[in-house]
Amino acid sequence: MAGDGDSGTERPDIGGWRILQFDEIDSTNEEARRRAAAGDAGELVVVAERQNAGRGRRGRAWVSEGGNLFFSVLLRPVAGPARAAELAFATGLALHDALAEATGAGDRFRLKWPNDMLLDNEKMSGMLLESATGRDGALEFLVIGVGVNLASYPPDMPYPATSVTAALGTAPTPMDLLALFLPRLSHWIGLWERDGFEALRESWLARAAGLGDRVTVRLAHETLVGVFAGLRPDGALDLLLDGGTSRAITAGDIFLPGVDGAAL
Repeated sequence: MAGDGDSGTERPDIGGWRILQFDEIDSTNEEARRRAAAGDAGELVVVAERQNAGRGRRGRAWVSEGGNLFFSVLLRPVAGPARAAELAFATGLALHDALAEATGAGDRFRLKWPNDMLLDNEKMSGMLLESATGRDGALEFLVIGVGVNLASYPPDMPYPATSVTAALGTAPTPMDLLALFLPRLSHWIGLWERDGFEALRESWLARAAGLGDRVTVRLAHETLVGVFAGLRPDGALDLLLDGGTSRAITAGDIFLPGVDGAAL
């Protein structure tokens, strides 16, 4: 099922989350999708020491070296696809909480819209959401894949990148960070289930990179420049344009001041 004959090892639950661990796998997201297709009920975490076909947003490759953390969470939220995508913000908040607790340097980590984490303005974590819907349009499952550069980061990237070890001198082990992350994920998902996205919005903005700054947004057919004014009620980036109008950005590459190179 893992693509190499390895069926994975079941580990003790962490905070009610079932853990399935692999030494090496094609992609934790792919394995979570396979488990979903086979009828897994969710609340499952697939974690691997290495991936040989990891990927990020827009089909970009995600280099997956040992010592870093790679995992995917399989969920079956009772929500439509658009609302379920708000769980990306819950995941980002949980990861920020976990990194802050593990390192004591929470003010150096910032959330970059929509799905990245920066450390000292350099990318050290990314997230990929994938889902499936039935013929009636209802959500069947949601997979949230996360990669965290703990021990190392890939060289020669088209954007500034770093790892926790490179920036801070030391880093938690992958499983120690996961053990901190999952209870926080449960916390933020619980708030979202009870009170909706608004329960996450202000907390996410308090940790956001570039809020109030002029940013460049590259869309499929145009490039916009404006002020990152906040988040709209559905999680879209609120871009205040120079003419005084605002634009809701639901997808795109964001360039932040002080972050050189291509969009993260």
